[in-house]
Amino acid sequence: MKKNSNWNLLWNPFTRIAGWQAFWVGIVIVIISTILAHYGGLLFDGALDAHFGIPTTMTESLIVMGVSLLTVVLVMYVTGLIIAKNFRFVDILGTMTLARAPFLILAILSLFTTFPEVEEIMRDPMIFLDYPSTILFMVIAVPVIVWYIALLYNGFKVSTGAKGAKLIIGFVVGILVAEAISKLVLIFWVLRHYDIFPFGM
Repeated sequence: MKKNSNWNLLWNPFTRIAGWQAFWVGIVIVIISTILAHYGGLLFDGALDAHFGIPTTMTESLIVMGVSLLTVVLVMYVTGLIIAKNFRFVDILGTMTLARAPFLILAILSLFTTFPEVEEIMRDPMIFLDYPSTILFMVIAVPVIVWYIALLYNGFKVSTGAKGAKLIIGFVVGILVAEAISKLVLIFWVLRHYDIFPFGM
């Protein structure tokens, strides 16, 4: 029973932690993840994305992550207002921030991943076969992203109290809108403003 309980917490810790507590724990993990990813050449550049090959300073990496996170928080909050009632902004803030915890795994892996240069990929897309660490990273990234999306969903569900079709449709639409908005903001403002060429876009 305890093992099942611990397993469930991996997918939905928000029954135990939410609000400001979840936010502070989550923001510490987010900052650590961003710093490690920066040294690994990885950038979390969107609501659901992470890319290698985008040159940034540490400050720029933190700004890009901040935009990505804030977009998810605000879009999911507005979505919650549409499909639910009587929930707190701080709960959305906390759960959406803590949901990014799985990205810490990708950040750590990036330190041991050698990613081919963009020019090499353009010349020969099969160049990835010469980079086993990149292949391993991509394989592990799939379940990490699935875990992240599950945390987003459960965080949204717990925070808003929404159920049924409204919850599912609202979440799917909300996360897609968040991804689109985060990309637009990063492409047309942040990345251009800081003269970062968006290789991963």
